[in-house]
Amino acid sequence: MAYFLGVDLGGTTVKMGIASESGEIKDIMEIPTLADSNHASIIIENMKQAVIDLITKNKVLDIRAMGIGVPGCALSEQGVITSLPNIPVFQDYPLVKELNKDLKIPIYLDNDANNAARGEFVFGSGKGRKNFVFITLGTGVGGGVFINGDLYGGEANYAGEIGHTVMVPDGRLCGCGNYGCWEAYSSASAMSRRAKLLIEKGLDTILKKHYPDKLNAKAIMDAAKEGDAAALFVFEEAARFTGIGVANLLNIFNPSACIIGGGVSHAGKFLLDRVRFYAQLYALPKAFEKAEILLAKLGNQAGILGGAALAFMKFKNERDSL
Repeated sequence: MAYFLGVDLGGTTVKMGIASESGEIKDIMEIPTLADSNHASIIIENMKQAVIDLITKNKVLDIRAMGIGVPGCALSEQGVITSLPNIPVFQDYPLVKELNKDLKIPIYLDNDANNAARGEFVFGSGKGRKNFVFITLGTGVGGGVFINGDLYGGEANYAGEIGHTVMVPDGRLCGCGNYGCWEAYSSASAMSRRAKLLIEKGLDTILKKHYPDKLNAKAIMDAAKEGDAAALFVFEEAARFTGIGVANLLNIFNPSACIIGGGVSHAGKFLLDRVRFYAQLYALPKAFEKAEILLAKLGNQAGILGGAALAFMKFKNERDSL
């Protein structure tokens, strides 16, 4: 059986694991990213050694390729990170070329949201679907678009940056520098900022016990489920803008599904019921009728399995083209 190594390169930690073609994870390793070193060479050597250790530990497995996901922009075909805000030393960095100096397996690179979409396509809720949109609601809002059974990257591999579609012209400031982006209304960080403002305004809410350091999306979701008015207001607002975003995606792509992942998706049916309502309210009837709106399946393993899915798909395509 063939196996694939998936790597999730984050600003704080690097998570990596070996997965089979069926999505069974055989082994996992987590190391600090060492981004504070501000030296690309230190970060790379740390990653290389961890990969070597993981492969050596599992030398009986037939590991065919490695896929890496990064929380930023990448030129997938060239193997170059173009922008990585959490690790500035990787600006315009040839990651694949540097890793290939010592790692003698095929290595592929892409944005982590694109990889999460691939993971759902190969192992999760997108399995068996040719046309779907993946949405991740986490610290930010990201996504990946599958068209005719393959991820659509666009001219510069920037397709799928759905979190920076403008919902409210001249609205709230987004981290990208623009105003009114979807990310500024539906992300976990947006929910936390909104809740803090309500508390500072003097609203009576059980969220006060989490203020300010532990006032995260999970605390807001839990309080909303308990019926806390302020938490419900924040959650409903995030769900409404997500529903509007989904409606726009349904109208543009006419997919068979919109698959929602990321930390906010842990609210489950409590979120989906609201998103479906607003999506139906704003989408064209035929577009809504043809699409399912459902949760992602990979959960906390989305980064590793997304990287493994990238390696699997690229390796398979190259093998089939021979």
